[in-house]
Amino acid sequence: MKTLLKNITIAASIVTSSTVFAQNTIYVCKKDGSYVEYAISDIDSISLIKPALQEQPPVKEKSFFLYGDNVDDNGPLAFNWDENVGPSGNGVVAYPKELSNDPNVLHPVAIFCPGGGETPNSQPTIPKRLASMGFVVYSQPSTWDGNDAKKAFDWLEQMNNDPSARFYGKLNMERVAICGHSQGGVMAEDCANKDSRVAVLMLLNSGSFSHDGATNLTIPTGFITGHTDMAYDNAVGDYGNSANKAPMWLGIKGNEGHGYGPWGGSNCCVAWIRWHLCGETKWQKEFMEGGGKFNRAGGWEVSTKNW
Repeated sequence: MKTLLKNITIAASIVTSSTVFAQNTIYVCKKDGSYVEYAISDIDSISLIKPALQEQPPVKEKSFFLYGDNVDDNGPLAFNWDENVGPSGNGVVAYPKELSNDPNVLHPVAIFCPGGGETPNSQPTIPKRLASMGFVVYSQPSTWDGNDAKKAFDWLEQMNNDPSARFYGKLNMERVAICGHSQGGVMAEDCANKDSRVAVLMLLNSGSFSHDGATNLTIPTGFITGHTDMAYDNAVGDYGNSANKAPMWLGIKGNEGHGYGPWGGSNCCVAWIRWHLCGETKWQKEFMEGGGKFNRAGGWEVSTKNW
């Protein structure tokens, strides 16, 4: 005890010498002769008795800002549809008019990639439906390059980190969703291969021409097609590749054609994203069990693998 007090006294006296130590620092000598440095400005008090540990409040888990449960129609939230925004300059961001004010309740994030020659305004169903349920959704005319979708995720993340931006601290950017129709599906698939933030993928009437676009994926990946869909071979080929590792679902909707996915199949896409991004496990039986809403009911023919 005397040694400790002596060392503290010596350290304090050394502090007064500006030629050796900084004025705002105290040094405590340990038994091995080494010193522990403390900033005086950080010290409230000194005690030779170890204080009892104070119980820390439990850390509140973050949850999703999510409303409604009827994927066949828009949700209950009014939403904004802001045009000519984003890294492309011609994109749209859809989001609830009333954003979360709880730092532990974050908005889920998704990107929808329209088909080739289409725009967010010509294929608005999925972005609007997701936004009306609490999502922040970005959509822009598609390219073949997933990096263009990745830039859009970067743009949203930048706003999530910018104190002056509308979405500051309101988005869950750790796990995001992407879906796309036709050419946009190829773009979405390529983005999922390049962006580790993507946690779920849905391709609507789409798939790679080489049938190997999903072989490196490990995230839940869904395909919607129909027997008269001109992209039927692309979807079935991607799904059927023996090198696939990801859990996959293939839904063939009877004799539906190439335009089915972003319209009639929008409920399926929304439910898939709510299940795998937001953890709504109630949708699992609708995809995975015979007679489910998206499994052998309503004309669906379903195959699954790697679950």
